[in-house]
Amino acid sequence: MLIETVTPVFGIILLGFLALRFGWFSESATRGLVAFVFNFAIPFLLFRSLAQTELPTDTRWGFLVAFYGGSFVTYGLGMALGRWVFHWRLDGQAIFGMSAGFSNTVLLGLPILLTAYGPEASLPTFLIIAFHGPTLMPLTTALIQMGKGGRVSPGEQARVVLLELVRNPIIMGILAGLVANFAGLSLPGPIDRVVELLGGAAVPCALFSLGASLGTYPLTGDVAPALAILPLKLVIHPLLVWILAVPVLGLTGIWVPVAVTMAAMPSGVNAYLFGAHYDAAPGVAARTLLLGTVASVGTISLILFLFTRG
Repeated sequence: MLIETVTPVFGIILLGFLALRFGWFSESATRGLVAFVFNFAIPFLLFRSLAQTELPTDTRWGFLVAFYGGSFVTYGLGMALGRWVFHWRLDGQAIFGMSAGFSNTVLLGLPILLTAYGPEASLPTFLIIAFHGPTLMPLTTALIQMGKGGRVSPGEQARVVLLELVRNPIIMGILAGLVANFAGLSLPGPIDRVVELLGGAAVPCALFSLGASLGTYPLTGDVAPALAILPLKLVIHPLLVWILAVPVLGLTGIWVPVAVTMAAMPSGVNAYLFGAHYDAAPGVAARTLLLGTVASVGTISLILFLFTRG
């Protein structure tokens, strides 16, 4: 089962990477595919899955505490690494922190979790995705602005969070799916078929677009910071989440593997996008993204083996 799960996922990523590198797929086509995945395919997949999923009556909200507790601690460790070892300013430290504590939840985490753990993983996976951007992106924005001499008021931070919720089609898909589920609503047959077809394209298109996107990122920057961040992201982050989830909070069931596996995902692409947009350690973020995705083949395979061997 492990080989059947991991090989297709990373095989499609590799295909997308090679397609971009050999000129079979252009950068403009990659941007278009990513836009399709984020704005249509994944929102419709999330909507339909949540609308039709039988939601558990005993939602373990503590798993969010475990996941984000581990994420924030790892984020802080990444910042400390950037400050004390590599001597970056606060804006660069924020990119170190984001590269260490911000997982690739959508393009990689979503396909792997749903493939490995099945429909039962839908709700906890979608809950993590719903809070991921609004939780960590405003923090990174504030730290970068302070590092560059700007000030971000609490009101501005609240505005950033609200806009993230309103403008994000993925979050809207999650909320709409939950509303439809609670209200007992169902789509007419032909419309449901359209939503099903769009959602069915989400997983392969997300993986292919991730591989093609990796092929567009520059390889600038020293490799040493990336190699220092990788153990934090791929080992320390999931280990901290497991410690909080099991020994501390006593979580059981599907909540534990979902939280730990999502924490083991490599850095999300937004870490590089933030670094490039604000000119804050973009080379470090790019190298971490590339090397982390490659290294995660082994670490994710190990975690999936540990959780699925029984």
